[in-house]
Amino acid sequence: VRDSLTGGKERSSATREIIQERIQSARLQVQPSITGDLLERYCDKHVAVHGTFDRLTGTTGIIDALDHYLQKHELTPELITGAGAILDGLDWPDGWQVERRPAGVLDRIVISEAFAGIAETGTLVFLSTPQTPTSHLFLGEDHLVVLDTSRIIRHQEEVWQWLRSEYSTFPRTVNLITGPSKTGDVEQTIEYGAHGPRRIHVFLIDT
Repeated sequence: VRDSLTGGKERSSATREIIQERIQSARLQVQPSITGDLLERYCDKHVAVHGTFDRLTGTTGIIDALDHYLQKHELTPELITGAGAILDGLDWPDGWQVERRPAGVLDRIVISEAFAGIAETGTLVFLSTPQTPTSHLFLGEDHLVVLDTSRIIRHQEEVWQWLRSEYSTFPRTVNLITGPSKTGDVEQTIEYGAHGPRRIHVFLIDT
């Protein structure tokens, strides 16, 4: 039945080759010119959408910066954590409750590691894996993100180029998030935390 619908393995293989050729030969559309420092551009755009950030040199200051954030917002150190090259190397303090699991509706704080940042719009890019479930992005009130500054790119189109070069099989989900959740449905007044995190704070790591 499959062969009758698809034309058999030979036709499927030929179709796949045509698709791959089109992907590889695709030309970029018109893009805004982005000059100057990409990190500064990213920070400006992130702040413009109500995000906050810390710039850190190396990973040793992450815990102190995180502790400062928690104290500033009077939050207890109870976190749901994802995975990644940076997060996996953190030594969590004694007394902190840190769990690696999918987030639930009662979880307040989630910390994730972003795949990339887009300077054009101040956007964060996340990939779903068993260790980094999509629930981490939408169920916490405070979403804390670590981002390697070397993974800040100019435009969204570069994300797909990176994915093709770094992954033989695409992740099930790619989420692009620009600032905290917000809506203006009620009386055209912006409310934060309507459908996801009320705050997004990024730790920008110069590795």
